[in-house]
Amino acid sequence: MKFVPTVFSARQFINHGHIKVNGIRVNISSYMVHDGDAIEVKEKSRDLPLVIEAISSQERDVPDYMVVDFAKCKGSYTRQPGLSDVPYPVQMEPNLVIEFYSR
Repeated sequence: MKFVPTVFSARQFINHGHIKVNGIRVNISSYMVHDGDAIEVKEKSRDLPLVIEAISSQERDVPDYMVVDFAKCKGSYTRQPGLSDVPYPVQMEPNLVIEFYSR
């Protein structure tokens, strides 16, 4: 949701307890969100320089399957992304991966 600059800093941000999902503090970066879940940065964490800098950065866009209100540091996960939504550098063919590992 672009609350922090990188995926690696996002994992650390979650592990340090700065994120709430549906009003409950989450500190597990592999937490599974569901369609319609509300995700927000904790009130005290919104003023961190890391968050302010990441929100103001024009480097990345928010994917279509997320809706974000940067003024309130809140967002929601609207739907599960498909393969076409994820920006892979090559075209993914999961059936070939399944075929390879089923040998």
